[in-house]
Amino acid sequence: MRNVLLLSAALILAASPAVAQETPRSATMSCTAVGALVQQRGQVVFDTGGGELSRVVSNPSLCDAADGGAPSWIPSQDQSQCLAGYRCQERSGHGN
Repeated sequence: MRNVLLLSAALILAASPAVAQETPRSATMSCTAVGALVQQRGQVVFDTGGGELSRVVSNPSLCDAADGGAPSWIPSQDQSQCLAGYRCQERSGHGN
């Protein structure tokens, strides 16, 4: 019985979208492909190289209420500064 439960849990985790989506490397994609992926998924966490991760959203409305959206420029295969979408950042005057 325990083996059946473990197998069931493993199958559920394997089917989870969070597990299925890998972290794409922006430097291996064209700028057009980077932007298209963000538009398709709504938000993407990119590996931008050097151990850095960058969360990009397709629309600033996907940010928390206290955050605003600023243009997100990340490296791509064909551009050193690719406009991928927006990054969420705390608006001035909020927080400490």
